[in-house]
Amino acid sequence: MIQNGKNKAAIGFGLLLLGSGCDGQADPSYRGEPLVSVSGQVEAPLSLGPVEVGVLWLIAAGDFDVVCTGEATTASGEASACAEACGEVTCAGLEAWGDCAEACADVTSVIVEAKTSASPFIRGGVAQTAPAVGEFPARFSLDILEPPPDDVLIGSTTGERLAIGEFVALDPAGDPWRIDFTEPEYPDWLLGGSETHLLVYAPEPIPETSIWANMLGSPLTAGYHLLEVSSEESGAALVPGGDLGEVRLLIAPPDTIAWPL
Repeated sequence: MIQNGKNKAAIGFGLLLLGSGCDGQADPSYRGEPLVSVSGQVEAPLSLGPVEVGVLWLIAAGDFDVVCTGEATTASGEASACAEACGEVTCAGLEAWGDCAEACADVTSVIVEAKTSASPFIRGGVAQTAPAVGEFPARFSLDILEPPPDDVLIGSTTGERLAIGEFVALDPAGDPWRIDFTEPEYPDWLLGGSETHLLVYAPEPIPETSIWANMLGSPLTAGYHLLEVSSEESGAALVPGGDLGEVRLLIAPPDTIAWPL
């Protein structure tokens, strides 16, 4: 992201996330108390074939880690003694280092970058369906009755685990709904997704000192949490108060959807 000022460029950390959407649904038989219930608005064409609501859980290439770098450029191309005095570049102090370097009179541009050590970090995903009811295709309600599978829990270098999912619209004929992000095209069963929200599951509390909390901007209690995608530098923010009723689900060709990054 390019900011106003001295050509300061801040390249924020992002996960490549793909999603998919929903189906015409009737009230399911009672299957127990849901761990979390999500509802929202559906944007869909007037005529639809078979569609189901689900969550696409992302699969990572390894444990989550972030590598942070900073670079200060001068008009002469020489190193800036002022910028060097700003100290070591760390992930925790990345913004402060960038502000310090930008304040140097001889510095013409500053680039700060935070990125995962593996590229691509997210290598695929697997979708799960759940009982869903609602005034489809106008609105939907999704009850999630169980935690995500263990193989989608993404570890971190600080030891915590997290699962990240997208709300999806999928063709039931595509079961088992697995996606490989190295493939050049979207799978046929992917019918749409949410541009507005992500779902996060923490099997244990995520403390403030963890790398996950640093990325998300907040510690987490154990359980499900909704993340709202924002246009700010952070890219996503925890929904205040856990509002689970404002998800927007778009059923459209996958290449026309603004997938959260």
